[in-house]
Amino acid sequence: MRTRIRRGVAVALTVSALTFTAACGGSSDKGGDKADKGKAAEQPAEKPAAAPLTAEQMKAGILEAKDLPAGWKAESAPSTDDQAKAEKPECQPLAQLMSDKIDGATMGGNQEFASADGASLLAQQIFTMPGTGAADFVKSVETAAAACATFTMVQDGQPVPVKAAALPTVKSGESSTGVRLTMEIPELKMKIESDVLIAQQGSGVMRLAYVPMNGEGHKAFDDLAKRGGDKFVKAAQG
Repeated sequence: MRTRIRRGVAVALTVSALTFTAACGGSSDKGGDKADKGKAAEQPAEKPAAAPLTAEQMKAGILEAKDLPAGWKAESAPSTDDQAKAEKPECQPLAQLMSDKIDGATMGGNQEFASADGASLLAQQIFTMPGTGAADFVKSVETAAAACATFTMVQDGQPVPVKAAALPTVKSGESSTGVRLTMEIPELKMKIESDVLIAQQGSGVMRLAYVPMNGEGHKAFDDLAKRGGDKFVKAAQG
């Protein structure tokens, strides 16, 4: 059985409008006019939605072997149209993390890496979403991780039980969240634990997934997540 790490990214810019109360002074007529003008001058214009990331930006945000600790080597990352489906709708954002395509997103660069002994895997993917899609995607993953401690995912026609838990890790970009996904395959006496960072910058999203060879290997995730997040954010900012 071939283990694949699913890659991905999502983004959007949310804007909060600030309102100011101007104090009234002078006569009721002239003072009122000045107050109204003051309010208009102090009311900030709503920021436009972040522009979609370009293909060049998404490619520039992808890690290379030279960006990683010694021993990691790049591997091909074939893209497919595979879509994982959660049996419970509220858990679908987590299933999306293990899909090659993200609903509503324009997929960008992606890359996979293997550790020197070939036992640990790392995968990074960047994508862009319109409107508030990127920020909404990050939030949906965070919400699903809190609501779906266990769920069943259908992958390649086969039901797969999955455990999910929020994963404290490095912060990246304008918003980010971490989640650990655990899949147990009794037939193969195998347990696969994947640490995932989802980060948003502007209209872009980065999905960085790490599957260590053993429990001790999880300690390396924060460093790998920071390396991937820093490069993604720099590229997204242009």
